[in-house]
Amino acid sequence: MEALCLTYDEVVYKIPYRNLLVMQKDKIHPCTGTIISKTTGKDMASRRRQNKRGG
Repeated sequence: MEALCLTYDEVVYKIPYRNLLVMQKDKIHPCTGTIISKTTGKDMASRRRQNKRGG
């Protein structure tokens, strides 16, 4: 209840038990790491051309 920042009233009367379990699992396992962005072949080629010109 404290980890999810919920009041007693919400936990006991408003939010169904199954939803609380899902919310708890999501809270316990936060997402970590870096964001992976998709790139196209054209983007990679243009970046490579720019690196050759500069270096």
